[in-house]
Amino acid sequence: MNIVILGAFGHLGKAVYQLLEPLPDVNLTLFGREKENIEVAPTTKVIFGDATNTEDLERVLQGQDIVFSTLGPFHVETFATPLVETMEKLGVKRLFWTTQFPIRQETVTDENIELAKVFGFDEETERTYVANQQLGAKIIEESSLDYTLLMPHFFKYDNTIEKAILQDDDETVKGDPISIYSLAVVLANLVLQPDRYSRKGVIISASK
Repeated sequence: MNIVILGAFGHLGKAVYQLLEPLPDVNLTLFGREKENIEVAPTTKVIFGDATNTEDLERVLQGQDIVFSTLGPFHVETFATPLVETMEKLGVKRLFWTTQFPIRQETVTDENIELAKVFGFDEETERTYVANQQLGAKIIEESSLDYTLLMPHFFKYDNTIEKAILQDDDETVKGDPISIYSLAVVLANLVLQPDRYSRKGVIISASK
């Protein structure tokens, strides 16, 4: 199975890579602007480039079975549009696209705004972020790709082991913010089961 991680050198990309790398029969390619604070196995291919540039995307997507994207967090339409275009051109179908759980809400709730403040985001930033994530998700959903929208709760930058809750994307989130390690475990497992959540979204949170 050939898997490419886009935005591979951010916190989440690194966490997922570290879980997938030891597995047999998984060939990994990492794509990002620059490599920081991550040890890469000799068997892992690393390609540097611009995720808004279709020529760079063609170089990295050629021959891939699965694309796992952590691109963002803002202006995600500048990533979604060329990614869809390039995947459709090359016939690479399976995409896991990371977004966030409020994208199905018509308006950002007061509860989510208060929670965002706990994580250091003011109201304007949270509203802008959600609107932009909704736009990116719309581009993915209107494509011909076999996508899954990964819709995690806010995630905590720690390695706490937590029980995860997975829900359909039309449900109200049941759990709490999730540790980045626990989220990465869920995402790695989903990527390895590409038949699940085809052309759907999945909400991911931590059990209360």
